[in-house]
Amino acid sequence: MKKIVLRLLAVSALLGISTLVSRADPRPPYHLTTVSWVIATRNNIDKDDRYVTLIGHVTGREGDETYFFTDGTGTVRLDSENFELPVGPRIVVGGRIDQAYLGFGHLEVDVRQWHYARNP
Repeated sequence: MKKIVLRLLAVSALLGISTLVSRADPRPPYHLTTVSWVIATRNNIDKDDRYVTLIGHVTGREGDETYFFTDGTGTVRLDSENFELPVGPRIVVGGRIDQAYLGFGHLEVDVRQWHYARNP
């Protein structure tokens, strides 16, 4: 009887742990938005480090990691250390807002993922 109770406790503990693990989402919460909204967050500490998704086009490149991106509402810098982004085609970019405070640096989005848009 003691063995059965211990087995039931072990199984229920394992099921409880697996349920907790499956609910944990390792991906950050990305929010579909526009470049104009990102620009409007300039110097807003509450919006720094927020994850956003943008749909548009890379219009140019500066150096190895800096790209210029537009969706028709404005232009923002993309910092892409891990990816080489295509200039021209419509893409979807997921990244983190990186604020420039007190006029130092640039407002940019640090690219975490990207893919081609389905309907160019």
